[in-house]
Amino acid sequence: MRCGIDEAGLGPLVGSLFVVGVKVEGDLSSVRESKEVFRRSLRTYAEGERVVLGLLKALGMYSPSVSETWRRIFGRSPAMLEGLRFPLFGGSPSPLPFRVLDVVAVEVEAFRLRSHRFVKDARAMVSIALGLNCPQVISGLAGGFKDYGRFLRGWDGERLEDGILYRRGKRRILFLRKADARFGEVALASLIAKYLREVHMLALNRLVGLEGDIPPASGYPSDPMTPVLIERLIAAGRTEFLRGSSPPNALGDQTVG
Repeated sequence: MRCGIDEAGLGPLVGSLFVVGVKVEGDLSSVRESKEVFRRSLRTYAEGERVVLGLLKALGMYSPSVSETWRRIFGRSPAMLEGLRFPLFGGSPSPLPFRVLDVVAVEVEAFRLRSHRFVKDARAMVSIALGLNCPQVISGLAGGFKDYGRFLRGWDGERLEDGILYRRGKRRILFLRKADARFGEVALASLIAKYLREVHMLALNRLVGLEGDIPPASGYPSDPMTPVLIERLIAAGRTEFLRGSSPPNALGDQTVG
C-alpha cells in the first residue's frame, strides 16, 4: 500500500486550488506526471481523463453527471457544473493496472487564496495525510513552505536534503521536492488534482462565454488569455473566482510561484 499527495493550481491568478491524496496498490509504472499528460491539447486531456474517471468509477465515486461526481468527492457542487456530463474531453473511464483504495480531495476556493496561500496549501496536505491513515505518506511541497510542524503537533520533524520528514510512532509523512517525478503515488495524486482543476476551469471559462474543447484560459499569469478571463469575471461580478481584488492589468502583473 502506497499513499501520495500533490496539488494543482497553487500559482494561477484565477480559480481554485485542488489538493489530492491517494491510497493505492499495484504497479504504478504507467502513471505519468500531470505536466506530461495535460499538454493543452484535447488528445492529451482525454488521456488524463480516462485514468481519473477510471479510478473514480472503481471507487464508486463516478457519475456521468459532473455535478453528482463533484458532490461525491467534495460533498458539494457549484452551480456552474450543472448540466455538464462526462466525458468532457473524450476520455471514457478505463480499467487500471493498479488498485485505488481511496481518494481524498480538498478544494480551496480562489478568494481564500488572496493571502497565505502556501499555508492553506500545506494545511490541506497535512489534513489529507492524516486522513489517509497510511504508515507512510509521501507529499509534494507546498511551494516554499517549510513549517508543516505547526499542523503536526506531537510529531518529530527532521530536515532532509530534499525535504522534511515527520515521525510519530510507526507513521511517517515526507514532504519532498519533485516528489511527483520520483514516486508513482504522488504522480497519480498530481494527475487527479490537475484533472479536477481543468474541469473547474472549463466550467469557469464557459460561465463567462469562453468556449473551447479545453479551457481557453488556464488562469496562469503566463497565459495571454488569462487577462481576458479576468476582465470577463469582473464584468460579470464574479470576483470570488479571482485570487486578488486589483484591476485586470494589476492582476496580470503579479508574480506568483
